Amino acid sequence: MTIRISERTIDKLASDGKINEGTELVKLKELTIEFLALPKNVEDLKLIDRSGDNGKFVVVALLLASLKTWKKEDEETCSEMMKELLNSPTIPNNYSNFTKSFVKDRMLQNDKYDFLADAYFDGACPDNGYTPNSPLSITLREYPYAPQLSTMYGPNIYVEKIVSDFKGVDSERSVSVYKDPKDNKWYIWSDSYKSLLVDIKPIIK
Repeated sequence: MTIRISERTIDKLASDGKINEGTELVKLKELTIEFLALPKNVEDLKLIDRSGDNGKFVVVALLLASLKTWKKEDEETCSEMMKELLNSPTIPNNYSNFTKSFVKDRMLQNDKYDFLADAYFDGACPDNGYTPNSPLSITLREYPYAPQLSTMYGPNIYVEKIVSDFKGVDSERSVSVYKDPKDNKWYIWSDSYKSLLVDIKPIIK
């Protein structure tokens, strides 16, 4: 096992769904996923379990770990890891050449490959050059609203969001995930990965 998970329940304000648009406190699951050993390639990644209730958090943490491997001299390691997380038995072609090109463009823009993935890890902030804590860990939480049903690919798939509150932006970012009914593993939905590659606050020098 190369990750350690700690779980807690937090209170968050969310819309109460009423006409007057009030808010209410809801209880949400929040997880911190600590990497005892960071996956360095797709073989390492496949060893980490992303089934079960916590798999929806783990798949997002693994996506960020995959982005940490992206280098100008080596795009393939990241590509193979992302394929594993985006291509499922039900949706086998979600990762494409466009995905690879998009990731490359975003990583090269303002040299984001040097710091972008690190920014989502605990302890990283603009003031410290997005230097995460050691050992590396990521804290993620549930979205307060119900999963959305999709029949786009045939079987019923419930798509839900996992949220990151990190220091690189002023508002939360989320990634959509789903459990594939054929193998019961969690995967990244469609192109929701793009939200992680948008610009963040510059490093304070």
